[in-house]
Amino acid sequence: MNVRLRAYIHLTLAMCIAGSAVVAGKLMVSSMPVFLAAEAGLLASLAVQVPFTFMMKRERIPADLSVHLYLVLQALFGVVLYRVFIFQGLQHTTATVGGVISSTTPLCIVLLSAIFLREHITRRTIAGAVCVVTGLATISLTPLMDATPAATGSFTGNVLILAAVVSESAFSVMSRAKRDHLSPLARTAMVSVYAALCLLPFAIHDALHYDMATLDAETLSCIAYYGVFVSFLSYLLWFKGVAVIAAGTAASFTGLIPLSSMGIAWLVLNETITSAHIAGLACVGAGIVIACIRPATSPTTSSVAV
Repeated sequence: MNVRLRAYIHLTLAMCIAGSAVVAGKLMVSSMPVFLAAEAGLLASLAVQVPFTFMMKRERIPADLSVHLYLVLQALFGVVLYRVFIFQGLQHTTATVGGVISSTTPLCIVLLSAIFLREHITRRTIAGAVCVVTGLATISLTPLMDATPAATGSFTGNVLILAAVVSESAFSVMSRAKRDHLSPLARTAMVSVYAALCLLPFAIHDALHYDMATLDAETLSCIAYYGVFVSFLSYLLWFKGVAVIAAGTAASFTGLIPLSSMGIAWLVLNETITSAHIAGLACVGAGIVIACIRPATSPTTSSVAV
């Protein structure tokens, strides 16, 4: 199979799993504190990752301290801040809205790539940004017309999920910018280890004030799914894909997140998809296409690593 085609498949699968993560996260935080839920998912992931990576595959831990510092940054932005923001946000808004807002990740990656990887910003990118902002405004501001506490909470949740998008985008750009010769498997495991260490003190605090006896089979299943698929498989597939595809091009694949999250939220959580959701998603989708898809006549530009 062609190398680029294989990378496209990896990125597609990674983003479909990421879309399902919004629904799994919504179910987890409905019965668990945020930090404890995030840590539980990581520990479930590490139970699979560590033996597989360092025992079965015999991957080596890098000796260069600068590599570890970079991995800590990736863990902070791509796992810790992302999960804290999105879990907090999902306590105030729906998984459907969370998935739509998450779809702005491609444009955010393109903008950050322009800043840190010196990729060129075109008029198409600016036009795409206008469409995305319009879509976000449609989704986030419509509930405020109700002038109720629930509507205000929904707006807060939307802002938190947008912060999660920025964190995830920073992680994606960093994963492309740094060439440290780590395999996707080793990088995924090391990032998860550092993320778990960062979250541990806060998770312990949550655990001291949480009755573990209230955990049910549904929550435990979500933790297992989040750990194996979201925390392990999706990151592994993303690292494999982004190692071949430029950051700006890979960004367009994150547009699959809202499609999978909205569908799963409708099936699993029985959430209602409103006309505001559809209109907002249409604007966001148009912005992604305008900003991230190059015309056939345009020359392809490559990323410049810093």
